[in-house]
Amino acid sequence: MVIRARGAQASGTGAAVLIAIIAALIVVYILFLPPETREQLLEGGQPGQGTAGVNYGQPLLLATPGRLDYQPENEIEHTVSPVTLFSRTSSTVLKSVATIFTKNAWFDKALATVTFSITDLPNTDNVLLSFNVRSHSGRLIITMNGQEIFNDEITTLNVEPIRLSKDLLQAENTLEFRVSDVGFSFWRSNGYSLENVRVTGDVTDISTQEARAVFLVTATEKDNLERAKLRFFPDCRPEEAGILEISLNSHNLFSAVPDCGFLRELEVSPTLLTQGENTLLFHTSRGAYLIDTIMLKSELKEAGFPTFYFEVPEDLFAAVRAGSANIILSMEFPDNVELKRAELFINGHQQGVDTRERVFLLGINPFLQPGNNVIEIKPHTTLDIVNLQVTVGPVG
Repeated sequence: MVIRARGAQASGTGAAVLIAIIAALIVVYILFLPPETREQLLEGGQPGQGTAGVNYGQPLLLATPGRLDYQPENEIEHTVSPVTLFSRTSSTVLKSVATIFTKNAWFDKALATVTFSITDLPNTDNVLLSFNVRSHSGRLIITMNGQEIFNDEITTLNVEPIRLSKDLLQAENTLEFRVSDVGFSFWRSNGYSLENVRVTGDVTDISTQEARAVFLVTATEKDNLERAKLRFFPDCRPEEAGILEISLNSHNLFSAVPDCGFLRELEVSPTLLTQGENTLLFHTSRGAYLIDTIMLKSELKEAGFPTFYFEVPEDLFAAVRAGSANIILSMEFPDNVELKRAELFINGHQQGVDTRERVFLLGINPFLQPGNNVIEIKPHTTLDIVNLQVTVGPVG
């Protein structure tokens, strides 16, 4: 009996030792588990769940903001250098011939022709034909481009210039000189000898009657343009001033004689402005102008910044406050080269972004509130944001 009791006691001691060893191994195993797994195991959570049912990796916000334009101010001024408009008219010799001779006899006839060109016909006026007579007999007949312009006997050596009608003038012109016939007096001959034959005209140089100015409009300015105004100061003499014409991108803005010496402001339709190059054209047909203080001002719409919302459930907020969960904001950009600068407002709390990295991470636990939360992005450079995420992460 004694022997049997001792055997039972030895068997019970062995079982206790085995249980102690298994318990020690379980403790060691638990100690070497990752913190979040150990916490889930001890608190009875399921795999992938945090404290109080918090799902690590759970997305609270997924968005693709795309391009955010940087708008530094609500007004943009385009200053244009002063322009000067005037015209210059000068007397120009279009053709000069030292001498010509024309004769008409029964058996001897001679015609004389003179050709001349007018390179700028619309701006050539007061075209005159002048010559001196060295010898004369009979009537001198002159035609221009086939139309008779003179038919008379000249009895003096100095002849008044003959005005050439602008209606008959062409880019290329031909003057023909001939003399009247002698009739039945076959023994006679009529003829004219002319010298210093000249065609002159008043040619107006209009290249200085027009001036252009170019300014650039960005895509941000064009997209947010609400109103535009053009200001200019015309310095001129009222008694000499002609009509001043101003156009923007071939659309007329102004066509009148301005008040010389007074600043003028014009309302400009925003639709006339284009992204990229814009051209202002100033033109006058008479008088002289100095157009100064030229400025086109763009008034932009009030900038609106992209806003994103996400929900933080009560149990998740409690976990964040207990220090067992982290809420992470991440922004992904297209590259890690360009500088990205912006201000983030998480429920009104400001945080700066100043990075060249492709991914920007920010823990936002201190700024959270239970229920609805809001994120606002105010760019300080033009930003291309591939995606914006708010996710639940473990502590540590």
